[in-house]
Amino acid sequence: MTNATSGSAPARLGDEAPVLAVGSVLLRWRRAILTLGLGGAVLGLVLGLAGTRLYTSSATLIPQGSDAGLGNAGLALAASQLGIRIPTATPGWGPPVYVELLGSRELLERIAQDTVVVEEQGGRRVAVADLLEVRAPTAALRLERAVRALRRIVSARGDRNLSAVKLSVATRWPSVSLALAARLVDGVNRFNLESRRSQAAAERRFVEGQAAEAERALRDAEDRMQTFLQRNRATDDSPELQFRRDRLQREVSLRQQVYTSLMQNLEEARIREVRDTPVFTVLEAPRLAVSGESRKVVQKLVLGGLVGGFLGLLVAALMHQVGGARRSPNDDAREFFGLLEEATPRFLRRRG
Repeated sequence: MTNATSGSAPARLGDEAPVLAVGSVLLRWRRAILTLGLGGAVLGLVLGLAGTRLYTSSATLIPQGSDAGLGNAGLALAASQLGIRIPTATPGWGPPVYVELLGSRELLERIAQDTVVVEEQGGRRVAVADLLEVRAPTAALRLERAVRALRRIVSARGDRNLSAVKLSVATRWPSVSLALAARLVDGVNRFNLESRRSQAAAERRFVEGQAAEAERALRDAEDRMQTFLQRNRATDDSPELQFRRDRLQREVSLRQQVYTSLMQNLEEARIREVRDTPVFTVLEAPRLAVSGESRKVVQKLVLGGLVGGFLGLLVAALMHQVGGARRSPNDDAREFFGLLEEATPRFLRRRG
């Protein structure tokens, strides 16, 4: 009989101390573990060195509050007493809205259909979709894929400390990153101006109608006041006539205030309709990147080595379990090896 302490047969994990059993498995399969670890490290190194170096151009935008109708609170309160509804000012857009806007189709479609000058290629003008290597059988699908490609290279996030929006574009060409970042900033500004002008035009039309109604109401109140004064020339001796005169005077004064405020609001809406002032401040304008982003070669090398070593440990544990099952098979092991023998092609089976 073979001596159990001779070490000719591998010990099962349950026959010895757990730490020693694990150590014996690691030593027995050390070459496989080291090979897979080194292979993973080499693969990570190759991927790191072969990776594309990206150049990032960034910008920081600070949204401003809306200036529409800042003095309309008193007007709205006075007009509500007469049954007239005045639209109140809406607050300016916050950073979350701009973050969504920078990734919206409204902005990205225009850029995807445009061209850019690539200074790194001798100043050649190239379509954005071709630069991003977008291929599609139809124009609509090509545009959709170009928008998706732009979303992968465009990053926008909000900064709570500054109440700002940070925008960045990363491509293989510094000039392209700068051009796309600048066009995104211009696109946000254009979208804001168009939206503000559209809102101002709608407000102007509404206020024009309200001002016409307020003018008619003012004229009616003045006519009633004039008729009362013509019929009652002496009102000092009659408390009732004094009360009616004061009430008519208050109505005329209130309607005059509403009409005056509406006309001021109308003029402000007309000015906003043609104003082209940006509604955000560019705290940091896009600049040409002078150095590329790190390709993280060392991180990829270490990660590849760890992944390869982990796979080596799994293979060692699996082979140890399979070896133990072959030496002391139970019913499940016999069934498994029998099915494995049947599934193995004849030319791969061991020949006795």
